[in-house]
Formats: sequence, C-alpha cells, structure tokens
Amino acid sequence: MLTNPTVSLEDAILAASAALAAAKPGDGPVAVCVTNENGDTVYLVRQDGTSAVDVRNAERKAYTAAFIGRDTSVYRAQLAHDGRTVADWADERVTTLSGGWTLRRESQVIGGIGVAGSGGEDRDERLALAGAEAAARLAVDAWRAQRGPRP
Repeated sequence: MLTNPTVSLEDAILAASAALAAAKPGDGPVAVCVTNENGDTVYLVRQDGTSAVDVRNAERKAYTAAFIGRDTSVYRAQLAHDGRTVADWADERVTTLSGGWTLRRESQVIGGIGVAGSGGEDRDERLALAGAEAAARLAVDAWRAQRGPRP
C-alpha cells in the first residue's frame, strides 16, 4: 500500500505557532494558513484585527506553495523567466505574492504555509519561513528517532 506523507494537524499548529511567535510588535496583525499536499486547509489562524483580504491571501499563498510545489517567490521568478503570468494557470487560488513556503518531508511536498498581513511581502516571507523551519525540525526529529541512537 502506498502512503503519502502529509501535514498532520499537530504539524500545522506547530508551524503556524512558530510563524506567529516570530512576529514582532511592529508587524501588522497576520493570518497564517497551513495546507496539505493538495492545497486543502489543515489549519488557519488569524490575529485580532486581521483583514479578510489578508486571510484570503494567506490561504492562497499556502495553496500555491503546496499545489505548485514551489515557494511563492520562487514561483514568481520562474513565471517571469518563462515570460508567463499567473493567469496562465486559470486557477484563481494561485498567487505569486511572497509569503508562501512549500513544506517537504523526505523530498516530497507535504503541504504549504502562507502568511499575510505583516505589513510587507518580505516580512510575510520571513514569518512563513519561521513556520516552515519549525515543520522541518519535526521531520528531522522524527527521522532521528526512527534511525535510533548512533555512536
């Protein structure tokens, strides 16, 4: 039986919490969305005062990172290089806004994380990276536990 690794609810909450913990007092209220490998929402959290637009953009960033299999800023660069636009996908959920990171485990896409509302795309990107790094640490810890102690 084939099984695909995916984002568990526990993983999603940990990643979102890490993104929120990385926020600074000067950041705007943010929304954080974590999706599975298909781009379906596993966990979504918004701080008080987060706009509906930022919630939707966090969802779109996470969806794109998972569905396309690339961080949204990398995807933007690829489209520019290819002379294409996001409209070529004919999928209203796909975006090139920075702040979406692909979550991977064992070299496979397991989901995406998107952050929006911090006040700038670069800051959204750094917050999403903090969440992605937390999810990656979970994968490393699981791998270490599986392989057992080494001398």
